[in-house]
Amino acid sequence: MAKFKFIYWLVEFLSSNEEFIFDWNDGNSLKSKKKHDVTTDMIESAFGDNSLLALGEQYQPMVNEERYGVIAQSLSGPILFICFTIREGRIRPISARPASKKERSIYDS
Repeated sequence: MAKFKFIYWLVEFLSSNEEFIFDWNDGNSLKSKKKHDVTTDMIESAFGDNSLLALGEQYQPMVNEERYGVIAQSLSGPILFICFTIREGRIRPISARPASKKERSIYDS
C-alpha cells in the first residue's frame, strides 16, 4: 500500500479551487472503471467534496513523478481513494477505487 506525507500546499490548492480542470488520457480514464467500477464522473465529483481529505504526497513506493492521494465522497455516494498528479495546474487522475474500511474511518473522523 502506498504511503503519503502531508503537505500543506496541497490542502490550500484543493480548497482554494472551486472548479478543477481534469486531464484524462485513454488508459487512466478507463482503468478505474474496469478495475473498481469507478467512473470519471465519480472521480471528478469527489474533488468537489467539502470534506475531502488530502493525504499528501506519495513517498512510498517511489515513483517517477509527484503523486498525491485524497479520500473524498463522490456525488453518487461512494467514498473514494484517489491517486493523482498535477500537470500545469490540471488534475490528472492516475487511479481511483472505493475507500477501504480503514480509509473510510479516517475520512469519517
